[in-house]
Amino acid sequence: MKVTTISAAALGEAQIARWAALQAETKEFGSPLVGPYFAQLVHRHRGDVDIAIAEHEGRDVAFFAFHKVGHGYARPVGAPFSDYQAVVSEPGLKLNGTQFLAAAGIERMAVSGLMDPHGLFAEAVLEPTLGFRISVKDGGAVKMERLRQANPKWAKNLRRLASKMDRELGPIRFVAGDQDPVALEAILQLKIDQYHESGLTDVLRPAWVKAMMQDLFSNTDPAFGGCLITLYAGDYLVSGQFGVRQGGWFHPWIASSCPKAHPYSPGIVFLSQMIRSAEEIGIETIDLAQGHSHYKSQFSRNPVTVQTGQIGLRARPTAASQKGALGLIQQRLDLIASLEPDLAGRLHAGWAAVTSAPRRLIARGKAQQTDRVSADD
Repeated sequence: MKVTTISAAALGEAQIARWAALQAETKEFGSPLVGPYFAQLVHRHRGDVDIAIAEHEGRDVAFFAFHKVGHGYARPVGAPFSDYQAVVSEPGLKLNGTQFLAAAGIERMAVSGLMDPHGLFAEAVLEPTLGFRISVKDGGAVKMERLRQANPKWAKNLRRLASKMDRELGPIRFVAGDQDPVALEAILQLKIDQYHESGLTDVLRPAWVKAMMQDLFSNTDPAFGGCLITLYAGDYLVSGQFGVRQGGWFHPWIASSCPKAHPYSPGIVFLSQMIRSAEEIGIETIDLAQGHSHYKSQFSRNPVTVQTGQIGLRARPTAASQKGALGLIQQRLDLIASLEPDLAGRLHAGWAAVTSAPRRLIARGKAQQTDRVSADD
């Protein structure tokens, strides 16, 4: 088996079609984040995406996009927006994932949501985590009825919150496939304000991220493009999500709500409305990715298991990772390095991380207090 590495800019039409066809053959590979179009999108705005391709008996059988860092280390394409990673491969292929990466010059890579339905990394020491997906293939109304039957009390409270919002803020209006640039700017700014208040790294600040978001927003092709979905109460923008879609698979990155609407739990009201309206724009899967399981699990009753840790010949087991404060610092540095390709950007983000430390401590204290209140309830 031959493995070659090329720039994403060098992908030919036949290779793109083959990669997309392999995605379609295995349902786990349906995420837009592991396909050729996302790799090309990121490369257009960063210029540093490489593609590893395995060839067997004259046909391409596996594809993997990544950023080469140096010294055998690499990062997933588009990190930190790459919630999933996968070597998209032909079913039944006998391929050792670690050896495939080594042939591409990758000896170590951190993964946060590795999808490996063909067992290419069966020997890797990884930790399972849950990815939350909502299937609306049978229609949004059917999905919401199933959720109601599973938890009638929760569904009743959801209806109460939506009715209260409609009554007190204005008639609820849901826009699936919103193409208003003012709405996009408002949703992004709400998220930036949230990052600032909580002291978290502003992942929307780098120039390549801004350009990528605008590129996606300007491309509404259902085959691959951006998708903005918004919730209004009257003329008041309550909540919205923006992300990438490929066919019927929607992966929102940015989820924002106006602080004024927090008493109405706008996040779960928004999700319920999105489920009901998804089929209007051809969405069959809403991928909420990992984390924040306390609310995602209410809508995603059958989450998928993905893997987190490191892969490659020099992969370190999770148990060897830094814990506590040192671990948090290392995570922040890794995030900054993945976001900022140049030294100036990393210095700026590093200084911002230092000066925002007091806000992080305050935000963490508020979160812990909220958890205690929830536990008491």
